[in-house]
Amino acid sequence: MPEGEVTTVTISTILDSVGDIFTAAIGWVGNVATTIVENPILLVFTVIPLVGLGVGLFRRLLSVN
Repeated sequence: MPEGEVTTVTISTILDSVGDIFTAAIGWVGNVATTIVENPILLVFTVIPLVGLGVGLFRRLLSVN
């Protein structure tokens, strides 16, 4: 951009940028999920912590007074 030039930022350009970032993030999540599912060892190391998280949350819900 030449010096002294002013760029106009509108709600439309901001929403377009947010949409592009969101689309890219969904693509990255898809790539990671595909990699994990295709490699059983990664699946084991992903599922076990998630199960532990679920059990821990369930325990906390049961122990609330």
